[in-house]
Amino acid sequence: MAADSRDLGRPAPAGDAVASFLDLDGLLGRVAAYACDAAGTESSCVLLHDADAHELIVAAINGPSGHQMRGRRFADGDGVAGRVLKSKQPCVVTEIGGHLDHALSAIDRVANASVHFLMAAPLVVDERTLGVVEAVNRRGRSADPGDLATFVTCCNVIAVAVENASLYRRLSTETEVLRRSRQDDTRPLVAESPAMRHVIAQAERAAAGRTTVLLVGDTGTGKEQLARRIHDVSPRAKKPFVALNCGALPEGLIESELFGHEKGAFTGADRRHLGRFELADGGTLFLDEIGELPVAAQVKLLRVLQEHEITRVGGADAVRVDVRVIAATHRDLLADVRAGRFREDLYFRIHVVPICLPSLRDRPEDVLPLSLLFLNRCARELGRAARTITPEAAERLRAHGWPGNVRELQNLMERLMVLGDDGPIRTGELEALLPREGAVTNRVSRGSVPDGPRTGDLSLWHQEKSLLIDALARAGQNQTRAAQVLKISREQLRTRMKRYGLLPGRARSSES
Repeated sequence: MAADSRDLGRPAPAGDAVASFLDLDGLLGRVAAYACDAAGTESSCVLLHDADAHELIVAAINGPSGHQMRGRRFADGDGVAGRVLKSKQPCVVTEIGGHLDHALSAIDRVANASVHFLMAAPLVVDERTLGVVEAVNRRGRSADPGDLATFVTCCNVIAVAVENASLYRRLSTETEVLRRSRQDDTRPLVAESPAMRHVIAQAERAAAGRTTVLLVGDTGTGKEQLARRIHDVSPRAKKPFVALNCGALPEGLIESELFGHEKGAFTGADRRHLGRFELADGGTLFLDEIGELPVAAQVKLLRVLQEHEITRVGGADAVRVDVRVIAATHRDLLADVRAGRFREDLYFRIHVVPICLPSLRDRPEDVLPLSLLFLNRCARELGRAARTITPEAAERLRAHGWPGNVRELQNLMERLMVLGDDGPIRTGELEALLPREGAVTNRVSRGSVPDGPRTGDLSLWHQEKSLLIDALARAGQNQTRAAQVLKISREQLRTRMKRYGLLPGRARSSES
C-alpha cells in the first residue's frame, strides 16, 4: 500500500493512495507530505481537534521541526489555525513589507520557526471540523490564484482519509475490547444487604467525577462488578470498559499489555499491539490486583496518570489518552509502601476515593439471591431446569463463613447443578460439599486418579480439582470428551484446568 513519494506531486493518484490508507498513524505521515506537494511549500503540519479539551494537537509534520513537535497541544483559538478552525474558511498569509502578519502565534510556527508564507485550510467532513492543515514557505515562487483552491481540494481528500482511518481504528479497537471482554469471568452485583447497598451508594457518588477510585476487599468480593457499576453510571458509560488483572500476567508482558508495543519491539512482535490504555480511551480502565505490579511498571503507570499519555514499548511517540482508572487490591497497600514493595507516590495517586467491599460472610442477606442467580445461569448453560433451595439449606448457606467469598459460592452452585439431580438442594447435600471446621483435607496430586470424585473431608477447591482429574482420566485426557462428561464447554473446562494447574506445561496452582 506504500506510495512512491514522487507520486505525491500528482494530486489525483496521490489522493487515491492517501484516501485508501486505513492505518491512522501511517496515514498522518503521508498526508503531511501530500499537503506540501499540493501547496508547493517546504513544510506542513496536520493539527487535529480535541473538542472536549478545546485543543489542537500536532498529529503530523513534514518539515524541520519534525518528530519533537508531534503530540504538542495548543488552545484551539490560537493563531491562524484557530481562526480557520472556527470559521471553516481557508486563508493565505504572506509577508507584507518584510514582516509577517501579526496574527501568527506558536501554533503557526510548528512546521517551521521562520515563516514567510502560510496557507491554512480546515478538515471538514459532514459539517464536522476534524482539524486544520497548515503549509508554510513557498519553494521559490509566489502564490498563484488557483493555489488555494488546489490546497483546499487536497485538504478535503485528507479529511475523508482521516475520518475513514479513525473509524477503522475505532472499529478495530471496539472489536478488540469485545474479544478481550469475552474472556472475563464476570459475576453480577447483588446488593440486598445494607453493607453492600452502602458500598454501591458510595460508588455511584464517585462515578460522576474523573478521579481515580481504589476498591479494597478480599478476593472474590465483587470488585470488578463494582468497577463496572461505576463505569455504567458515569458520563463515560458509552465508551469502553477495559479490565486487566495485573497479577495474572508474567512481568515481561505487563508493560506491553498496559501501554502496547510497536512492530519489532521484541522477538515475536510481528505487528503493532494496542495496550489497555489505548483500548480504554475515552472510557474506564480497571486495574485489578494493582499491588502485584512490578516496580518498573509502577513508575510508568504513575507517569501516565500524571501526564495522560503513553508511549508504546519500542515506540518513541507519545500517544494522548483520556482514561479514568479504577484500581483494586486485596492487599494492604500501605504496608507494602512501608516495606518498599509499592511506590508511595503511586499509592497517594490512586488512593483518592477508596471504597472497601465487605466479605460475603458480612453480608448474609446476599447469599441466597446470589445462589439462585448462579443456579439459573448455570441451568441455562446446561439446558436444564434450575434447582431450588430448601429453607433449611438456605440457612446453612447463610451460616457458612465463605472464605472464597462470591467466587466460592458461584463454584458451589455450579457443582450442585452439574453433579446433582433435578430435585431441591437440601442440607445433607450441602454438608457433603461444604468443608467442616477442623477437618483434615486430603490433597489430590495432579498425577493421581481417584476411583471417583470424593467429598466429605475435601475442601471445595480439592473437590472440583478431583472432579476435573476424574473426568480427564475417563476421557483418556481428551479435553473435548472430558467437557462432555462434565456437561460444560471445552472453554469452560480449560479455564478450570488453568485454575488448578492441570493444563499441560503449566506449574501447579496453589489453593486460593
